[in-house]
Amino acid sequence: MRIIFLIPWHRRQYEQSGLTNLMAKWMAARNKDECVMLAPSGSSVLIPEKCIKPLPRLGYYIPFLRPFLLGQQLKSLKADLIITELGVQVPKSLNQLLWVCQPSPANFSKKVIQQIATANKVVFTSVLLLDQYKKQQCSLPDGVSIVPPVLAPIYETQPLRTPSLYIKIVGSIPSEAVLINLLKAYSLFKRRQQSELQFIFSQDVALRFPAFVKKLNSYKYKSTVVINPIQTPEEEAHQEAGAYALLALDAKEQLDFHYRKASQFQIPLLLFPENQVEEATPVDQLAAQLMRIYKDESYRKEIIITQQSLFSPVNNQTAFNQFLQAAECI
Repeated sequence: MRIIFLIPWHRRQYEQSGLTNLMAKWMAARNKDECVMLAPSGSSVLIPEKCIKPLPRLGYYIPFLRPFLLGQQLKSLKADLIITELGVQVPKSLNQLLWVCQPSPANFSKKVIQQIATANKVVFTSVLLLDQYKKQQCSLPDGVSIVPPVLAPIYETQPLRTPSLYIKIVGSIPSEAVLINLLKAYSLFKRRQQSELQFIFSQDVALRFPAFVKKLNSYKYKSTVVINPIQTPEEEAHQEAGAYALLALDAKEQLDFHYRKASQFQIPLLLFPENQVEEATPVDQLAAQLMRIYKDESYRKEIIITQQSLFSPVNNQTAFNQFLQAAECI
């Protein structure tokens, strides 16, 4: 049985994903004719290049060619099972295991509905996600499993730390407009509460949004907004473990993964609101949330307890073994 584990073109960095790292380790211990990892070149410094069969570079630059190029590559590899995530177009004839770690789209496309319906098995990373898809009356196959998000080993080895006065921005950043609104919410918080609480960004924000970084020079509270120099995955994990809270800006991000990470560290994960609620804009809502989580320690602990009840800490190897059992690969 030949198993193909597919990392799509648009997923460039997998340092934090224990699923891909443990899958690479599992594949490396087996005959290379049995297991293949398809991924963009240089997907992760933690995944040995020998474990990766690169996807065609042309697919990264010309997205509409991806289904054709992928179909050709999979045909040549003669896959018996392909393991991939929602949204990747693969030939219908292939036996698929689909893992779902993203919130359900507001409007399902026909391709997404078809991919879920034709998958042999679907693995959700939480009961909450499964419920979301059920509420959208999405047709699910008989083979449905729930497996917790698998963290990279560097997160499992991080000791718990006393929270410091900073909020770490995690995950992808959808646009510069979101960053500007984030600073507006932070300004409201700072005007209402004299505090040394900081915002910490990764170096990625400087690389992707240089214009935003220039605007920071004239920002009133620029001394409490920090952009990290380039860090190793271990340094990132250590910094996240000591945060007062984590903050995700993209609602389409792998939120289950960030929730489980926050539960592991016993700190809250905050989300940037997407929509206006009554007369409160997303900026107003985030400012109020920052104020409450800063002033009310019992509220902060309540969030942590709720997160842990939904994403109870579990050994990453155990979670990975559950994933393999769902795929009937062991």
